[in-house]
Amino acid sequence: MAVFGMNPLNVLRETRANSMNFFYQIILLGACLTLGACGGGGNGAVNGGDTPPAPAAPSTSSSASTGGNTTSKDTGTGGADGAAADSVSATDISRFDGALGQSVLQYTVGSEMKTVYSDELLKHPQMNAFSFAGQDMVFNVTRDGKEKQRSELRQYPEWSVADRHRLDATVTLTGTALNEYTWMQLHRKASTSVKPPLRLTWAKNQVIDGVSYPDYLVAVFYHPDSGYHKVPLMPRQDGPMTVSLEAYNYQVFISLNGSLVHVENVSDWAGHNCYFKLGVYASGSEAAYGQATVRYQEAAFSHSPGL
Repeated sequence: MAVFGMNPLNVLRETRANSMNFFYQIILLGACLTLGACGGGGNGAVNGGDTPPAPAAPSTSSSASTGGNTTSKDTGTGGADGAAADSVSATDISRFDGALGQSVLQYTVGSEMKTVYSDELLKHPQMNAFSFAGQDMVFNVTRDGKEKQRSELRQYPEWSVADRHRLDATVTLTGTALNEYTWMQLHRKASTSVKPPLRLTWAKNQVIDGVSYPDYLVAVFYHPDSGYHKVPLMPRQDGPMTVSLEAYNYQVFISLNGSLVHVENVSDWAGHNCYFKLGVYASGSEAAYGQATVRYQEAAFSHSPGL
């Protein structure tokens, strides 16, 4: 720096400015070395070095377990909880389809017998004799005098009591002004009208061997050689009860509410082509007046070997 011929005050000012510039350069160099904000660090960020990662997108499971369901609940616009509520509230009668697909409906209108086949039954028809109410399958008849009335599912095809065949159901039996009605049968196919081998009945007052059984469930067996054999089972209960009717190895087993209540030797049925029936049949030889309704909550057939 030249100082000759210059104003001493200007020389002093220039000297101070140069000193300050040098001082700031020293401070800046220290900052660059300490923070890596200058030189190679800066150029590396620009030319493809380590860049801040992009924010991660929320995972599907995280969204579903937090905001997704919360939004659906609050707005009522769907989501898993809304679907579950709809499923619970919907009437579900498809559990009867296994039985309906193996049956025809036989019902009477006056003295005329009518039949509804399985393909129509699977559409869950609604009529006076047969309908679905809530989640029940309902059979209904009205008897007005001597004419017997029925509304029953007739299972097919037929089978032998030598093999294992079973009908499991949950059923509610109602009281009525009628003297009796049949709510389940083990019947047989024949070319002419024949007596049912077994009827499970409700009786207003059944007398068996001198003993009166009011408001009672009675099994009525028919054997070709010995005739009728009536077996008192249990009093009618209010509300649903479970029933299992099984034929196996020439025997019939009847279970109610999970307890085996009767076993019958049916070896004399060896030549029968049998099938199950369930519903309501206003049986009894005497004239009667009134309505009978039977409600099934469950009904299923099983066969071994299969049919």
